[in-house]
Amino acid sequence: MIHNNDPKGPSPHGDTELGLRLSSIRLRVGLTQTDIARKVAVSRQHISNIETGMTSPTVQVLQDYLQTCGTDLAEFFYGPLPINQTRRQREYHSKLQALLENDTTSPALTKVLDAFMTSMQSSLTAVVQPIRVQVRHARHKREDGSLDQAS
Repeated sequence: MIHNNDPKGPSPHGDTELGLRLSSIRLRVGLTQTDIARKVAVSRQHISNIETGMTSPTVQVLQDYLQTCGTDLAEFFYGPLPINQTRRQREYHSKLQALLENDTTSPALTKVLDAFMTSMQSSLTAVVQPIRVQVRHARHKREDGSLDQAS
């Protein structure tokens, strides 16, 4: 596994493991990078850069990419829901999915979610960190009045 701070890795701005997982999903459903790029409204080169770890996707690009492949953020990060899930687990999953997909989450809640994600001691933290940075960057740009467009 190549980490972002590994000098042999493609870039400190991307995530090779995330890109490989996305590429694997895309190939499994029989789509090309061009197919994904058209649906997500970004360039094919941008999709290639994400898949090779040269750059990290914004949350919106990641969400649209996964939807195009027939999955969602929660399933991508946590896997498919178990069939024998309890009511509380279903509610938790539903709330988590809503938070992951909500780009209008308040700064206070974002701070709480950041603290929660930071406290997690799993490989998920390494995958989610670049996405959290992208979300903060996108929100900051929106607050400044500029647009955050992926190319």
